[in-house]
Amino acid sequence: MGQLPVKFRVVDMIFHNEGLSNREITKMLKKEYPLDRNVNDKSIDDYLLSLKAVGLIALTNVTSDGHGQLNQCYKITDYGSSRMKYISK
Repeated sequence: MGQLPVKFRVVDMIFHNEGLSNREITKMLKKEYPLDRNVNDKSIDDYLLSLKAVGLIALTNVTSDGHGQLNQCYKITDYGSSRMKYISK
């Protein structure tokens, strides 16, 4: 079986590593999907925003890195945990 779609992989990462920041997720995804042009800060932030909007993940912490970039940390919600059975790796 091939790789998961990037958006599903984002949820899977947060499910297995609560408290990951958007920057950490992007770094990890760039290693897993080196040829995917959609793996960049803006696209990953958009994915995280949409996953938060549908209730799969929740924001836990926001900090600034001193260069004007926000580090937003996420956790999986109870609803998101219940949906993980549909995402198989």
